[in-house]
Amino acid sequence: MKKSVPDPPPRLTTVHTHFGTCNDSHKPLFAVCPDVDIEDALVHLSVTLKAAFETNIQICEMADRSVGDLAWSSYHSLEISRALVESLLNGIAGQRAGR
Repeated sequence: MKKSVPDPPPRLTTVHTHFGTCNDSHKPLFAVCPDVDIEDALVHLSVTLKAAFETNIQICEMADRSVGDLAWSSYHSLEISRALVESLLNGIAGQRAGR
């Protein structure tokens, strides 16, 4: 017998990931906790990227040419990262709205 209502998709979550080792000079200082809802994690990532983006804009405006080129490169990488996160969040919201 077929089910009339399909099972909901599995809940996507984070996995434990440590960071902050200063190039392996000591044990990790920080970690991403496991089992956090992926949408919540993406929202935090979006806020963190926005802060890095705003800081980098200030560096781009203050830096001389030699450092400024590196800062603008970082600016574009942050812009790409932020767009990807926003796209993922909008995709999740669209899929949830379509349920």
